[in-house]
Amino acid sequence: MNWLGKVFGQKEKHQPVSLNDGNFGREVLQYEGACLVDVWGPSCQPCEKLAPIIVELASEYHGRVKVCEMNAADALKSASRIGVRGTPTILAYKNGAEIGRFVGWKPKSFLKQMIETEFGDVMDAAPSAAGMTAEAAPAAAKPDGGKKLSGKAAKKAARRQKLRRLQQNQ
Repeated sequence: MNWLGKVFGQKEKHQPVSLNDGNFGREVLQYEGACLVDVWGPSCQPCEKLAPIIVELASEYHGRVKVCEMNAADALKSASRIGVRGTPTILAYKNGAEIGRFVGWKPKSFLKQMIETEFGDVMDAAPSAAGMTAEAAPAAAKPDGGKKLSGKAAKKAARRQKLRRLQQNQ
């Protein structure tokens, strides 16, 4: 970024990591941390609509969540190995293990909530995408038969509850 961008408060753009059959294992399966993978297809309209959102997420979560993209046509072995049946497919990995996935286009707000939910322990140091404060999260989460949860468990339960509501509204 040039000095004018820094003066006027422009954020540096970070690109998603480009995956292929040669680097998928190293970049995702052997990665220790949070990783979001966008599997896209070359003639997929929803994938084209999702592409700029993935770039924005790569910049917003840089240093906290590794955001990757993989062309399914160029990485047939990897796409087959992870069970991709349609595009776009978004996968969430934590320490090399898949912890979530969905197929189809979703808005940026949904993707941010997915990141907050699936990678909660990574994201606890950052403000919530939904604007929920740490104090509000315990009050919002009572999935254990009315018992009030505390700390990370309450935050994660509140994020999961919000993600379920978002999925129902889609």
